[in-house]
This record gives sequence, structure tokens and C-alpha cells, in this order.
Amino acid sequence: MKNLDELTYYEILKIPINSSSFEIKRAYKDALSMYNEDSLVTYCLFSNEERNKILKTVKEAFLTLIDENKRAAYDSILDNSGQIEVSITSIENQEKPIRAHTYHMTDNDDSAERVKKKLITKEFETLCNEIFSKDLISGDDLKKMRKAAEIELSEINAVTKISVSVLKSMEENRFESLPPSLYLKNFLKLYAETLQIDPQKIIDGYLKNISLAQKK
Repeated sequence: MKNLDELTYYEILKIPINSSSFEIKRAYKDALSMYNEDSLVTYCLFSNEERNKILKTVKEAFLTLIDENKRAAYDSILDNSGQIEVSITSIENQEKPIRAHTYHMTDNDDSAERVKKKLITKEFETLCNEIFSKDLISGDDLKKMRKAAEIELSEINAVTKISVSVLKSMEENRFESLPPSLYLKNFLKLYAETLQIDPQKIIDGYLKNISLAQKK
């Protein structure tokens, strides 16, 4: 049996990865009832400290999965770490089809190969060097590099599983619509890797740009 820290948010709420918002809310309500200090089912099983930790984790799972952007970011992390399949098969009696986040890797490989072929141009390399010479990297810079490579947002979505709405927020500097830093760093890394540019420079430059903007 896995420890609490080893469970995915889907496993914590005991729901399949393709659950609707209604199912997430219902699972959250059931979990609160199950682990509440007044619950006869779990009253003798946990100390107050253990119960509080469980309830805190349940709340974190709910707040992440109920938010579209946070959920997309979390699913991307699970996908990249290979945990999505584990999460799915560990849910008993799952009858619904899995979400697009877990489609066959051959599709992902084909999309990545199509994108890769567009990146072999001198113009693209020159533009990247120009942008990387700056300390800050904006969403406009991301968009310029993507456009220079003639890559559509839908293609980056196909390769990375980052939702198009989040990709647009990244490129349009709509910082208030972006997911938390932990998830955003992973998104920036995937974006950069798709364009075959230095992920760390993109992450550092973009986060510096956010920090500077928030101080104004």
C-alpha cells in the first residue's frame, strides 16, 4: 500500500483521471466526511496530527483538480513522470475513456517530429540568440520564437499537453491567469524543449520578467 505522499491527487480523492468537476466536488465532499473527526469509520484509525495531514492533502487535491489551469499543469507533470497510467489502473471499476492527456505515445512522437523539422533554420537560430542575449524573456519573446519556427499553438499542445488557453496566457503575459510557479516552471521547460532551446534560460528569464512586472 502506498503512503499518503506517494498517492496522486486522483488516488487521494479516489476518482479516475477523466472525472468531471461535479465528480471532483462529490469526491471531495465524501473525503471530508470520511476523515472528519466526527467520522465513526475513521475515528480510531488516525491521530489528530495524521487526520489533519490527510485533510490538508485532500484539500490540496481538490483545489488543484477543480481549477482548469492547475489541473492541466498537474496532469502534465504526471504524464511526464509516467504516473498517469499508474493512477488510472489503480482506480477500480473505471469504465470511462481516459482523457486526451494519456493518448498513445506514437501520436506524441509524430507531433514532436513534425515540430522538430520546422526548427532547422538559420533565421530561427539568429532570433533565439538575440532573445537569449537579454536578461528578461517575455511572452512576446516566446511567441516570436514560435512564430519564427512557423509552429502553431495547437502543435505545442499536441507535444506537451499544455492547454492552449494556458499557452496563450504565457505568450500574452497574462500572469494572473498562469498556474503556480511550480507548475509554470514545468510548462516553460516543456515549451522550450519543444522548440529545442535552452529550458533554463527560458525559465529564468520568464520568471524574472514576472517578478519585475509584479513590482511595478
